[in-house]
Amino acid sequence: MKVTNGKPDKISRRNFLSRLVAAGFGSSLIVSVRPSLASFTGPESYNVLVVGDSLMWGQGLREQDKAYSLVADWLRHGAFDSQRVVELKVKAHSGSTLRFHSDDAEKYRRIGRDENFYYKPELNIGPPSIWKQLETADAEYRSAASHGADLILIAGSAPDVAVDKILDPSGDDTILRDDIERYCHRDMVDVLRFAAEKNPAATVAVLGYYPMISSKTSSSRLLNADLELKSFPHLLKPLINNPLFRSVYFKKLRRKAQRRSGIWAAESTKALRAAVDELNKQLGENHAVFVPSPVNDDNTFETPNSLLFGFRGSHTDDPLYSERSAQCRETLPRLKKEADIVVPLRFCENAAIGHPNPAGAKAYFEAIRTVIQPLISR
Repeated sequence: MKVTNGKPDKISRRNFLSRLVAAGFGSSLIVSVRPSLASFTGPESYNVLVVGDSLMWGQGLREQDKAYSLVADWLRHGAFDSQRVVELKVKAHSGSTLRFHSDDAEKYRRIGRDENFYYKPELNIGPPSIWKQLETADAEYRSAASHGADLILIAGSAPDVAVDKILDPSGDDTILRDDIERYCHRDMVDVLRFAAEKNPAATVAVLGYYPMISSKTSSSRLLNADLELKSFPHLLKPLINNPLFRSVYFKKLRRKAQRRSGIWAAESTKALRAAVDELNKQLGENHAVFVPSPVNDDNTFETPNSLLFGFRGSHTDDPLYSERSAQCRETLPRLKKEADIVVPLRFCENAAIGHPNPAGAKAYFEAIRTVIQPLISR
């Protein structure tokens, strides 16, 4: 709900919670681990390539708390028989799609920018795509006469499905399923094949998406986050966020959003597994492995044991909020003026909502380690 001329507008069924997830709830993680890494004992450095969207980037996390940092530390000090030189190349950033969507590309071209234009990675802005990240990394490896990546960590496809639509209570479930199949399966196979072609010493594995909300999510905190993202006046919030409103009106919307959250978690997992299986079948060996998400109904958004960032007061409880907010306020007005690309300020400022907190990132790391550890010769 927002306020126009001092009067609160009605909460529309269509945009309820769409603002909440537009800040970016879910994503997938792909961990690339080839069987060949078990016998890697040469003098060259062990190269870890990190590409993808906000989950892989570690939205809202300090560098030392990010899942890829934990993976790199483990590879340096615990994965092999002796300490290894591990080179980490990070290309992931918030908002990245699998490919650069044509409508966005045209807007950027009009102002003389291409996919390589740099934005701070905490800003949930699309380019460069994951495909472009892989191209750029390949060029850098070639320039350095490197053998390429040995391990690829990649997350993607949630921004393509458009996370602001996943929890839309009035959304069409058939369309949601079709979009998941397209992006999480068919388009993901293309990206994984491209990654394998550019990095023949690396393999690819997919970490599944998680339910964005569940029956254990706090209704009051869920509604509070939605109202905060809409800049709803604090003094008027008790008129909306109260037991009566939540039980009569909000409950129905939540039930529908929760159903779609379940569809997203189940169908994206199925589609990403299928992408992994298809890649392996095409290439004739196990280039890819699947890593199930450690986030589930018991520890998703605003549950008692949540592994995800939530709202505390007027903004998300991640340590990068202030820094990201300043970046959003500097960048978004120019982006709108120059390219007519609109990213709502509150979504950008609170982009860490629903992303793994330090405990969640550690859980992701442990899930990755469980999958790749048997492939490494100790």
